[in-house]
Parts: sequence; structure tokens; C-alpha cells
Amino acid sequence: MHKNVMIAFFLFTGLYCNAQLSLATTPSKTKTAAKKAIPKKVITPKKEPKFLLEEGTIIKVKSLAEISSKTAKEGDRADFAIAEDVEINGKIVIKQGTLVDGNIESVQKAKGLGKQGSITVNFSKVKAANGSTVPIRSTKNAIQGENKGGASVALALVLSPLFLLKKGKEAIIPEGKILSLYVDKDVNF
Repeated sequence: MHKNVMIAFFLFTGLYCNAQLSLATTPSKTKTAAKKAIPKKVITPKKEPKFLLEEGTIIKVKSLAEISSKTAKEGDRADFAIAEDVEINGKIVIKQGTLVDGNIESVQKAKGLGKQGSITVNFSKVKAANGSTVPIRSTKNAIQGENKGGASVALALVLSPLFLLKKGKEAIIPEGKILSLYVDKDVNF
């Protein structure tokens, strides 16, 4: 019987120690709940403030080469670049020298009777400093030559019918000519 008591004692002690060890390694429900209740500090990166390039903002562009109604053709590329930086709150959003997407929309060569030549350039977009596209108003900039029609008719009546052949001037956009374009719609940066 003494042997049986000893075995029971060892069994009980082993079970008791095992239970204590199990409790020590398993977190209590109150500790887990406390950990969940403490919010973790979330660090968010600072975002740059947003900038708005408003519709109607004037953009100055400069011709990079002469364009003449004598040589230009409809559909030809019109070489223009941004003449000066476009800034919002001190931040450059369109850099000086950036090429502008433009093409010759229509051309009228100078004709007899003093009819002047004309060139119509259509601009559609420009790249911003961050790589996004800024639509520019499809406002057409037409440059016209000097009209000699009235002088031709008056001279022809007085002198000779040969003066009816007097030709008007060709329209020319000289290299370096500054034109004003406009932002077509609001753009966020």
C-alpha cells in the first residue's frame, strides 16, 4: 500500500507541475485583450500638397522656327516650346523649353488682288514637369499677312488692269514669336 501511495503522489505532482508549466507559457486572456486595446501608432508618409493649375491659366509659348504661309502645309508640325516656367505657389509645374504639341491646321497662300496669306496653328497639349499631360485650349492662333486688296483695286482703276495682279503678303510666324495659350481644363498636381 505504501507503494501505491507513492505512485499516486508522483503522478499527482507530475500532473500539477505540467499544468503550472502550461499556464506559464499560455498568455492569459486579460493580457491578450489589453494588447488589442492599445492602438498601434501608424506612421504615414507626408504627402506633398496638391496644386491646381486652373483652366484659363495663360501659358506663353515661343516659335522655334519660322513658319510661312508660302511653304507650310496643313498637318505639318508647328515647333513651339514653353517660353517661361509655369509656377503654382513657387513650384514649377511646366518647365521652360518643354515642347508643345501643335500642328498647322490651315494655310492660305497670298494671292492676286492683294489677298493676304494666313496660317492657323492648333495646339492641344504639353507635358508637365511630373510627366502628366496638360490639355491646352484648342484656341487657334492665326497670323495674317498685310492686306493689299484695297490699294490694288484703287490703283487698277486709275492706272492699268495689270495692278489687279498685285499679290498680298505671305503670313509669317517668325522664329522667337511669343504667343499666349490657355490651359483647357483644371489639372491637379
